[in-house]
Amino acid sequence: MRPADLLPRFLLPPVSAWVGDSVGESNIEEETGVSRTGWAELGRVFPSLGADPGPEAARARRRFRFLVGRALESARHAPAFPKGRPDPTPHVYATAHVGDLRGLRYLMRRHVPLANVVRTTEAERTEIMARDRLVDRAAPHDFPHAIHFRRPHRLRSALRLGSLLAAADMPEEEAVEFPCLGGRLRLDVRPFRLARIAGVPCRAIFLTAPRGRLTVAIGPVLPADERAAVAKFARALERVLDRAPYEIDAPTWWTRLGRA
Repeated sequence: MRPADLLPRFLLPPVSAWVGDSVGESNIEEETGVSRTGWAELGRVFPSLGADPGPEAARARRRFRFLVGRALESARHAPAFPKGRPDPTPHVYATAHVGDLRGLRYLMRRHVPLANVVRTTEAERTEIMARDRLVDRAAPHDFPHAIHFRRPHRLRSALRLGSLLAAADMPEEEAVEFPCLGGRLRLDVRPFRLARIAGVPCRAIFLTAPRGRLTVAIGPVLPADERAAVAKFARALERVLDRAPYEIDAPTWWTRLGRA
């Protein structure tokens, strides 16, 4: 029995709450990657976060890391799939920078072949691959972990064998705005277009930890029309953020404001 197996599952929520409460206000930037002042700026742009969201966000981030770590170390602490486990057929899974995209990919690969659509450089992808090989010992799929978003032919080829995880909240030129946390968020239509062109279903997916329970929420199949799909995805994201607003990936959201 591994050390991670010693903690009963029913104790995860209270233990994770204790772990989160141990974060001091001086550790906000260390925990979240954004300073308390930066979080206040995020709160002005997204008022639902409140005027001073940094302390609560730091607690939420430490709780989240603890739960993801336990889930990766022990099957006993695997996340819940309240809407069902992933379909084994190829899909495009659209997500956003909420929770932990890397953790979501690792946990999903224990069920289906899944690659992340990334924007990293070749050197960064080499480092990612070295780290990912350690995780793949628990998820031995002969399928890449990451494919660059500017390689459309490889993306479509991958969808013949497995699924793709694509963040829909990092648009470039073509974007559609939707309400989010009291502000506005620009979403990318390209993940939904890729699903339509490849002829595979597209679903929203998010890894969050409401009430201290690590949860992978997989939505129903989105419409084939990319504009209708992005609108339904936006509503799904809004519902997720209503339950877990402080689990946003702060550096990504901060960069989105042009303040990095």
